[in-house]
Amino acid sequence: MNVVHLHLALNHSPLYSEMFALALLVIGLLARKQTLVTAGLVVAIIGAFCGFVAAWSGDGAANIIKNSPPIAGVEQTMIGPHNDAAGYFETASYITAGLALISLIIGWRRGQRFRWLDGLVALCVLVSFLLAGRTALLGGRIHHPEVRAVTSGLP
Repeated sequence: MNVVHLHLALNHSPLYSEMFALALLVIGLLARKQTLVTAGLVVAIIGAFCGFVAAWSGDGAANIIKNSPPIAGVEQTMIGPHNDAAGYFETASYITAGLALISLIIGWRRGQRFRWLDGLVALCVLVSFLLAGRTALLGGRIHHPEVRAVTSGLP
């Protein structure tokens, strides 16, 4: 297994971890269930770690693809936009994870977290999730022609 295979195996984990974190946080905040909010905060931190691994393996995969002969079905011009979007997601997920960690530490020290901070983390997770979705769409366009933007041929 090389870094390209690793990236393809792990590239969905940031999207799904952000989706699960968002669901846990929203349900936990609305139902006032601290255990669900805590689980959402932890999953948000895991999402940032998944983003780090996906970005690390993506950089290696991009280098291999760019330095190899053309591969049928792979649109190399889409790697750059995907990489740019991944950078935005990565930054957002790190900020989100940092805030989630702060909230967890406050809760551990005080015995109770600030509800407004948990709400802010939920908002940050939403932004991270949307950025992860855009990154996934652009990544899919590298090898999946069915999700590439149509530029001609249709009315």
